[in-house]
Formats: sequence, structure tokens, C-alpha cells
Amino acid sequence: MGERGKVIDVTKWKLLRHPADLIWRYRRLATVILAVVIIQIFELTLLNYKYDIFSGGFLQPYAYKTFVDRVYFIAVSLCFDLSLFGIIASFWFFIADRLNKYGLTIYYNFTAVIVLLVGMFLALKFKVLSYFSDTINLQIIKNLGGGSLMEALVYASKEISLFIAITIVCVMAIIIFIKNIKNHKIIIRLSEIDIKHSAYSKIFIFFIVTTPVITYFVSNDDFLRYGLEKKLSYKLISNGLDKLSDIDFDGYGSFSYPKDKAVWDAAIYPGALDIPNNGMDEDGFLGDAIEPKSQPDRFSEIPRKSGKHIILIVLESARADLLNQQLNGQYVAPAMRNLAIHGVSVNHAYSHTGYTTTSIKAIFNRGLVSDPNKTYLINFLQSVGYQASIVSGQDESFGDVATEVGMKNNNVYYFDARTAIEDRVFPSKEQGSLRLSEERVVAQFQARLGQLDFSLPQFVYLNFQAAHFPYTHPKMAKNLVNNLIPRSEINMDNRDWVAKTYWNAVASADWAVGQVVEALKAKNLFEQTTIVILGDHGESLFDDGFLGHGHAINDTQTQIPLISNDPNIVVEEPMGQVDVAELVVRSALGLPNQWKNKDKVVFQLVGSLSQPTLIAHVKQDGVRTLFDFRSESVFFSDLNRWQPYGEAIADVAHKDRVINLLREWEALRWQEYQNTKGR
Repeated sequence: MGERGKVIDVTKWKLLRHPADLIWRYRRLATVILAVVIIQIFELTLLNYKYDIFSGGFLQPYAYKTFVDRVYFIAVSLCFDLSLFGIIASFWFFIADRLNKYGLTIYYNFTAVIVLLVGMFLALKFKVLSYFSDTINLQIIKNLGGGSLMEALVYASKEISLFIAITIVCVMAIIIFIKNIKNHKIIIRLSEIDIKHSAYSKIFIFFIVTTPVITYFVSNDDFLRYGLEKKLSYKLISNGLDKLSDIDFDGYGSFSYPKDKAVWDAAIYPGALDIPNNGMDEDGFLGDAIEPKSQPDRFSEIPRKSGKHIILIVLESARADLLNQQLNGQYVAPAMRNLAIHGVSVNHAYSHTGYTTTSIKAIFNRGLVSDPNKTYLINFLQSVGYQASIVSGQDESFGDVATEVGMKNNNVYYFDARTAIEDRVFPSKEQGSLRLSEERVVAQFQARLGQLDFSLPQFVYLNFQAAHFPYTHPKMAKNLVNNLIPRSEINMDNRDWVAKTYWNAVASADWAVGQVVEALKAKNLFEQTTIVILGDHGESLFDDGFLGHGHAINDTQTQIPLISNDPNIVVEEPMGQVDVAELVVRSALGLPNQWKNKDKVVFQLVGSLSQPTLIAHVKQDGVRTLFDFRSESVFFSDLNRWQPYGEAIADVAHKDRVINLLREWEALRWQEYQNTKGR
């Protein structure tokens, strides 16, 4: 661990009495401690800003509020930082020794580089988390990109490019600064001092030996693990040790959480596919999975006949509270309010996933999993004589939606942002960025209306993209506000401006709905048409600390509007998007359309069925039972309480809620596997 260079006489060293000399004697250790202290202060500040770890926040299971708790947490946190950055420093010093590099510049460079790199990483991480919840991961990013990670990254390229540019400027500034000071006479003089570093070596070995023990202890302590899992050093160390202890190579070891419950059996691990009735509990929940009971297709009970014309409108990122929202004394959605007043508005309608592509598939295919035995909406309508028309403001090939739901069936009229690519509102031609203005979609609908033969039943699907992030585009009408927020200004500090811009966008979508209604009335078709309007998912506008959708299970991100001009629809149960097709068809055919199952729950998901982060059941009164796979804990919204899985499953009063939720997830996973294994 020593350096090559001029060796100072021991007697001369003893004459050095100033504290700075003592620091210089233990400079390798001091270098690591300095870097750790800087990083610790920065990271803990960001953690408290984002998660309120020292004060507690909404839905937060743990917080370090007392002096003892804070000292305890910070002390353990320092241990992991010292271990991680001590290892990195050892490699740095080893290479410097081999290259005959020594002196203050070596230590300054280490501190500057490690603080800069970690600081940039933390800044980027918390910039991302300033919009999203900490559930965000590659699977969720992929879902937001319509199933394609590349599409999601391309869509976010503007923000990524800006961050990279800032990073390059910072790095260049550091390089120039280091170059200017390396030949300073003080630096040169201090560089001549050299001693062995046995103290650093001993402390480093101590941390190497004790870190696995501390990591294992923390992995079993919910209180400590809650905060430490959000720290870079703990995540890297625990994940590294977890990989080393993954004896059966199933992706799980003994140092992270949840742990591998069968270290010698690769078939058993958290989240594994639980094969029903094989005598094994592969996923570690509820024992062996139960074979799902075959459910009859409810469409089989519907008479094979046609009825009224159907207009199905999907609004991008539409919040459930849009009907009552006002801006500057005006309702943002008067056209939809009028439809709801004379028809119906469902109070508790929900998105299952919070992602556009999976939501559209759920609406049209009537399920969260592709099922060849189930009748899909467009197929049913075509089979009973309906002509189908697709007029969409987005690229419906995004996430393979168009082909999977029947939009590309024979004899279906098809128009979307890809077919009218020259009319797009943004320059990008990538799938996730393609959008048409509301005026362009309305104009196409009006043109199509003039072509249709209304002696035959017609089905028209419309998609309006007005409320899509960033809630404005160059052609956006300023319906309610004159100053729309630029994309670069969207942040927590400007949340009021963000909200006003969003509601202005909703007003544009409402204008489009009004134009559709007026066009139908002009042709005396309104009374002969069932209109159903719903959102693909909700949208957080920093009102719960997040922005966007698809990364949290709450009302702002998953509760959606569901509106119809049919006053005979009666809904007294929670409605999921998988129910909408039946509601539409029953309305058009004049069939009983009453939904009164008080015990019904709607399944919700963050991530994917095979790699979930969160799952939940939501009831008619908005009460949720939520399961977090990262911590294997359950949240009961009506009790405002988190419980470890083991405690929740033993709670006589509430265990059935947990069992029903996990059983539905297992059934959906098994159904997905059964329907795709032959592909």
C-alpha cells in the first residue's frame, strides 16, 4: 500500500506537530473520509428532499425521526459509503503506486473525480425521481415506451442530451482546474512527502471483513433497509454480495430483499412462475398455486345482432376529476359535462396498468392477457354487421396495438398519426413521439363521417392526444390560458403552471369531443349513437409529488373518466377498462346495462405480470390493497398501514384481501404463460 518517492527521515517527521501534518500522515484514509462526507451530505439531503426520510411522508412506512434513529441510520450509512469508496480508492492508489504517481495531486484527483461522478449520478437519479416514484425501473420505462426500451429512451433524448451536455462542461472545468494547480510549488513540495500507509490497510481490511455481516443484518431489518435501499453504496454492495451468494443462479441470493427462499433450488425464487398443483410453491406466496377456474366469456351471452352506431373515444392521460375542474372561472370540459349530465359518468373507473399500449389492449381485448378463447371487441362488432373505422391522433402501431386488437382487420378503415405523418405536431418520427393535433383528427373524423353508409351500423374509434406530456404542442389552442409552459420548465417548482397547461390541453380534447357531438347532431345521428369516452390512464401533476403515470398506484395516475350519453347505464361497482367493451355493446344493443356487484375489485399493476413492482386491488369506495414486491409488504389504504407479508397473511380481519390479490396475480401469470408458451 506504500508509495514510491523520497522517504522523509523519521526524526524530521516527529518534528511535525501541526494537525495538518497528522492529516497528511493518514492522507489516504483522510481522502476517503473527505469524499464520503461530501457524498453523504449531498445524498442524505436529496433523500430527505425526495422521501422525507427524517420527517416522514404520505404512505411512508418508516422514517428516522428521533436523534437516536438518525444517528443509527447515518452511522450504518457511513459504513457502506466507506466500504464502497474505500474499495475504489484502493484500486486508485494501487494503480498510482504502479505508475510511480504520488503526492497531493493523486488524492485531490481521487476526491474530485469520485465526488464529481457520484454527484452527477445522484443528480440524474433524483432529477428522474423528481418526476417519477422510486418504482421506476427498466421494465417500467420499457412499458412507457410501448414495450420498447429504445423507444422510451429516444422519447426522453432531449432531457438526456441536455444532461450530457452539462456533464461534459463540468468535467472539462474540473480537468482545466486540475491542470492549472498540479505544478503549483506547494503541491510539488507536499508531493515529496512519503510514508507507508499501514493504518489505511488495516481499516480497509476491517471494512472488507465486516461489510458482508452488516449487509446481511440490514437485509433482515425493515427499518434500516427502507432508507439504505435508496443509497448508492448499499445497493451496489448488497447487489454484489447477492450475486456472489446466488448459488443456484436463479437471480436471487441472501443479501438483498426479498431473499431466495430456496438457495439450492433454481425453480424457487421471489416472483417465480408458480405452476398450479405441482406441490411446489415457486414464488413463495400462499403455498402451491391453484389452477384458475375457467370463466365463461360474457360476450357469449350477448345476442348476435347489431344496434346503435358506436363512437368510442379514448383520451390520452385524462384524469378522473376533469368534469369538475375549473380554470379562470370556466369548466375545462363543458362538452363532456353536458354528456355526463344527460347521460352517465362512472365515479370509480380505473386503468389497470397506467400505460397507453396495455390500456388500449385491455379496452379492445377485454383482458390484461391475450386470450384466443375470448371474443375481442372489433371482432364481435364485425361479426354482427358493424363497419369499423379507426381515426387516431397517435401511432397505433406503437406497442403492436393495431395488429393485436383488430384495428388492421380486413375491411377496417384505418387512419392514425403514422398514416398522416406529414401532419405531425413534433419533428420526431419515432413511434412514441408521433402525434396529430385535435383539429387534424376532428377534420379526418368529419371527412370519414361523410363517407359512411349509416344504413349499416357503424363503429368509430377516436383517440385524442391533447393531454399527452408535455401537455402542449406548437399547434395547441390556448383555450383557457395564454402562456403554456415550455417543456424545459416542467418541474416541481412550476407545478401550478404545469397544471394550468395540462388543463388547457384537456380543454382542447373537450373541444374535439364537442365537435364530434355537433357533427353527429348535424346529421341527425346523435340519438342513434352510443358515445363512450374514457381515459387510457390518469396523470399526476406533482400534486402527489410525482409527474406522469405508470409508476405509482394511486387515484391521480390510475382513476380515469368514463362517460356515456346513455342515461340507462347504472354502475354501482368499480369499473376496469376490461369491462368497457361489454358496457359499450350492451348500450348499443339496448340490453340491460346494470353493474351492481358490491364485492368486485379491479386489478392494477406497475411493471409487468412477470416482473411486477406493485400490484393492487381497488374497490368501489376507492379502498386499495397494495402489495410491494420489493419489500414483500402490504398496504391497506383504509387503515393507512403497511404490514410485512407474513403479518398481513396472519391478520384474520384482512388476510383475505391479500390472498385474493396474490391469487389473481398468480392466475394472470399462469394464463399469460399458457397463452404464449406455444409462440
